[in-house]
Amino acid sequence: MGKKSRLANHLPATVELRDMPGTRVMFWVVSACPYCGEQHLHLAGNLRSADPGETLGEQAAPCDPEKVYELTLPPRPRKKKGKRGRRTDWSDEDW
Repeated sequence: MGKKSRLANHLPATVELRDMPGTRVMFWVVSACPYCGEQHLHLAGNLRSADPGETLGEQAAPCDPEKVYELTLPPRPRKKKGKRGRRTDWSDEDW
């Protein structure tokens, strides 16, 4: 079995980084688990010393530890086109 076949059965789970109020602990929050649809938390580290990006990737699903999903950030929104991108060149049109 190659790497591709192992990753094929890992579902992506989009996450949001949150900190616990009054502490320095950060968590990745999976709002909807791809297996059960519930919310799950994954430890992301200390607010001051850890890089939370290092904890992204394959994680065991708390609802079923035998299943694994991939913690991923949500896609970035597309940039809006400027006025030049929206403007139509009227000189090219035939009337």
